[in-house]
Amino acid sequence: MKLLNGATLRTLQFGSIVLATSALVACGGSGDSPGATVSGTAAVGVAMANASIVLTCKNGTGSATANASGAYSATFKFDGPCAITATGGAVTIHSFAAGAGTYNVTPLTELLLSYLAGQLGTTVSGLLSGISSNATFQSALSNSTVIANAEAAIAQLIKTRYGITLSSSSFLTVSFTPGQPGADADLDALLTAGAITANGQPAASLTAAATAAGAAAPISGGGNSGGATGGTGGTGGTGTTTK
Repeated sequence: MKLLNGATLRTLQFGSIVLATSALVACGGSGDSPGATVSGTAAVGVAMANASIVLTCKNGTGSATANASGAYSATFKFDGPCAITATGGAVTIHSFAAGAGTYNVTPLTELLLSYLAGQLGTTVSGLLSGISSNATFQSALSNSTVIANAEAAIAQLIKTRYGITLSSSSFLTVSFTPGQPGADADLDALLTAGAITANGQPAASLTAAATAAGAAAPISGGGNSGGATGGTGGTGGTGTTTK
């Protein structure tokens, strides 16, 4: 058997390393990660079974189809925040994701967007369409303090207007299953009270109150990198019992 000299052996070893590295990249290794996952539940008092879920992010887009329980999961390459649109039959509702993780799509998240739009001096459609380009919107929707304050304000608004105390003020990210106690029972109670309409939307008067409450607690410093303070979160308005 002919032995390889040192130079030839080193050449073959180097070639093997190059081939192995190329194979790693092609199979999703370094430099080709599969992305991150956004998941959650789409429901309006009933599950949005088989709903189409579309995510449009600061960078990147993704999509998924909800299962019979309204649960969805999308794994793709993106930079948050992301607008989320769920469509099932005649119902279309919205939400957003600050990044990877659990983010629900419900009438409560539609209200949350109305409140945040009020804080930012825009509309819900303007807020969602601006996610890909508006640095102020991106900062606000990626700021955990801003989001928590807005959720608390919506929870207070609902309690004031309808006497309903939500099981969790973290309704954007709490895990839940339709038909079970907790967040889904909250949606059932809101539907019964008239806070959610038959087409899955928040009642018009409730949406208007959420927008006004947000406008009364404007976000300061939203254009700074991660510097939005979210104001005080507002009082949730005084409201009435009119539905």
